[in-house]
Amino acid sequence: MADMSETCQFFVQRKKRFCKMLVKSGNKYCGQHQVERPEEDKTKHKRIPCPLDPKHSCFEHRLEKHLEVCNAKEVLSFDYVKKNVNLSMSIDEPPKVPLSSLSGEELFSFMKRVEVAHKEYVGEIEKAKLTHEALVKEMSTPGYGLSAMRHLSQNSSILGHLSKEGFLDTSSCPTCFIEFGAGRGKLTRWLTESITDNSKALFLLIDRGAQRYKTDAKLKYNKELFIQRLRVDIQHLNLQGIDSINNYKRIVGLGKHLCGGATDLTLQCLSTQSNQRVAGIVLALCCHHRCTYNAYVGHVFLQEAGFLPEEFYILTALTSWATCSAKDSMPLQKKVDQDPDTDQGPETDSSSEEKQMNENRYARLGLKAHYREEVGRKAKQLLDYGRVKHLNTQGFQSRLIQYVDTEETPENVALVAVSQS
Repeated sequence: MADMSETCQFFVQRKKRFCKMLVKSGNKYCGQHQVERPEEDKTKHKRIPCPLDPKHSCFEHRLEKHLEVCNAKEVLSFDYVKKNVNLSMSIDEPPKVPLSSLSGEELFSFMKRVEVAHKEYVGEIEKAKLTHEALVKEMSTPGYGLSAMRHLSQNSSILGHLSKEGFLDTSSCPTCFIEFGAGRGKLTRWLTESITDNSKALFLLIDRGAQRYKTDAKLKYNKELFIQRLRVDIQHLNLQGIDSINNYKRIVGLGKHLCGGATDLTLQCLSTQSNQRVAGIVLALCCHHRCTYNAYVGHVFLQEAGFLPEEFYILTALTSWATCSAKDSMPLQKKVDQDPDTDQGPETDSSSEEKQMNENRYARLGLKAHYREEVGRKAKQLLDYGRVKHLNTQGFQSRLIQYVDTEETPENVALVAVSQS
């Protein structure tokens, strides 16, 4: 085992990141952080961020060779990969309008429209936190931290809703379960312990990244399980090109915290591309600020609700208020009173107050943090309701639910859809 001097320690963007990657003899930095080393420490071979994925680096003079083998490279040579098959390329992308470009009057007017549309179309979303017996023992095991318990609770509720709709009964209906944005596959891991007959199920995991410590890497040694992982962006996923799906009577799509536009790409993939009967969908939703207009499936509803295409990115920008954990700024005078080292002369007070007023726009407008959070949540639910309306036109009976409490995660809304056929 290498000692501490042989590991790479580096500070990036004021955040301490301790890297346990080993350092090559004669170097001060590991391969991951070679690109960050000081100019005077660089050799004749320069490292640059990989253009496919800037999270890692490569030698500039070996860039062409690296791009041939890089894990971030898109592979389009498989039958299940079809370029932009789930993306609406014919839709013109509207410009992104930052909230800072809106006047106070324009911002208040838009927020009011969000509240009115939410009241008219969405209303109160049902609370439906369920549990599944497969996770009861695990959740009662001592030693888990708060974060681990939250994930277990979310997985338990998702499985509870799958069970409630009858999707876990594979004995009578062989089923292909597709986990979109699978990551390490922990949701699928619990799914394998929840269905009635593993021999009549296919577990298909979809993720565009190369994951480490995958749970399915261990599950594949269980000969009773049929597990397949595909590394592909959902944007290019063509279910008709996956032959193994044809052996199962129905498809069930699921996902936990499928970020932004990936949710829309998933819904488009399931509702229009599959030649099999998609029986149902359960997706925990999140990251609405990352939605894109040409991927979003709820354009018809937004138009019905009175929102123009050029207002789409204003709506997505508002959604970040629901999860940013904003706090009201402390009044200037209170700050001065609490800081005995602050110069309390009139010139300092005046200049500090002017600076604060310029920096904190929401305080000037009187927008309290709790109110911004409420508006942001309503904006998220409007986008989600557009997804519900789209699925309803595709033969599904869909609804939004609060599948866990907001104390567990502010992203506590899931979409449940059941085929009407």
